[in-house]
Amino acid sequence: MQKFYVVGNLKMNMSSREEVSQYLTVLHREAGQKTYEHVLGIICPSFVYLAQFDTLPKGMKKGAQNLFPEKIGAYTGEISPVMLKDDGVEYVIVGHSERRRYANETDEMIREKALSALKYYMTPIVCIGETGGERQAGETENILASQLRTLFSDLSKLQAEKIIIAYEPLWAIGTDAVPTTEELFRVRVFLRKFFTEIFDAQTAERIAVLYGGSVKSSLLGPVSWEAEMNGVLAGRESLFPYELVKMMGLFEEEAKRKQNEG
Repeated sequence: MQKFYVVGNLKMNMSSREEVSQYLTVLHREAGQKTYEHVLGIICPSFVYLAQFDTLPKGMKKGAQNLFPEKIGAYTGEISPVMLKDDGVEYVIVGHSERRRYANETDEMIREKALSALKYYMTPIVCIGETGGERQAGETENILASQLRTLFSDLSKLQAEKIIIAYEPLWAIGTDAVPTTEELFRVRVFLRKFFTEIFDAQTAERIAVLYGGSVKSSLLGPVSWEAEMNGVLAGRESLFPYELVKMMGLFEEEAKRKQNEG
């Protein structure tokens, strides 16, 4: 059975080691001795605090929010995949909408970053999504297809299966607006068809797709398993350890329910 993922993107929050320490104390307290068979939690803090996340509760891994595709060189202010790997990072967010917006990242740049993550044995969590205007114009599928064609061009099936896709409609990020379950299910069906045409049906099923955008535990079912998504990418709610742990618990319950039914 494919795992569910709960990815917490802490973004540029918590501005001191003390705040980070308090966050981790609460996270460990909330997680307690809980174990997870079907869920993986991934927490992505700011670069400067990565070392403080070396010890996480069971079922959680350390991720990063970005990387630069080159191994080493004169790239002031950038972080290389080798540095991240050496620091114990196993997952890295690539192409988040805020990076596309504020750092002008293109689909080609995002592809380079994803390939670099794979090269150094990290799993890229690649973000895709459309604007509100594109959604209203009925262009969602065309926008997603364009972003994905660039990303998956010339990739092998093995490489493709190691990429996690995070569908984050730009109009939902940082708001209380979320797509309906039907809308998300249509996106999921489209992505399966897209990957089947590029690779095959088996590979399409192995590429995990998450939903991101105003994710809350109270809305978890409608934006995830009810739409056949493989998990969520949470921003604002990931700042509350209780919410992260609660979401992981809800996914675990759903996975066991499906297992029992099957």
